[in-house]
Amino acid sequence: MEAFLLNYGALAVFALALVEVDAAPVLGGMVAHLGFIGFSSAALAAAAGAFVSDCAWYWVGRLNAGWIRASWLYQRAGERAERLIKRLGWRQLPLCRLFYGTRVITMVLWGANHRQFGRFALIDALSCTMWSILLTGIGYVLSGSAQAILGRIKRVELWLLLGLLFVVGSSLLIRRFVERSEKRSH
Repeated sequence: MEAFLLNYGALAVFALALVEVDAAPVLGGMVAHLGFIGFSSAALAAAAGAFVSDCAWYWVGRLNAGWIRASWLYQRAGERAERLIKRLGWRQLPLCRLFYGTRVITMVLWGANHRQFGRFALIDALSCTMWSILLTGIGYVLSGSAQAILGRIKRVELWLLLGLLFVVGSSLLIRRFVERSEKRSH
């Protein structure tokens, strides 16, 4: 991986960001700190790769909306997901990057809900740019310990996701319990 990044610079950061949008800018910052590419080149390459990846997922959702809406998973969680999209609106695009595992599904659902692509692209491009600058900066400043930081970031994201799932699951169980209790009392 390091040799790939060192030999191909910004192109490697772009290619890596197509697959892993969180690690690519951090690694790009490390390579920039070593002087192989400029900081802005690393950040822009990571942002461009993330943006292309997000657009691809958007179009997967858009072109397969019927199949997605008919799927078992969408039947179970689609209504809640659509309420979340309506409640958060455009803010969902930058926020989904904070919670590991939610970025791809967010992009797919935006496409499946036939959200206007122009607006999606503008907001997502800004989100990708801001996120990439932040993570490239982290990689640049902390290049000596970036591998450890990546592991910690993933662990924190995983714990946040597990915490969120626990809260949502607990809330649903409590709600179901309250509803059953109310039905029995009537």
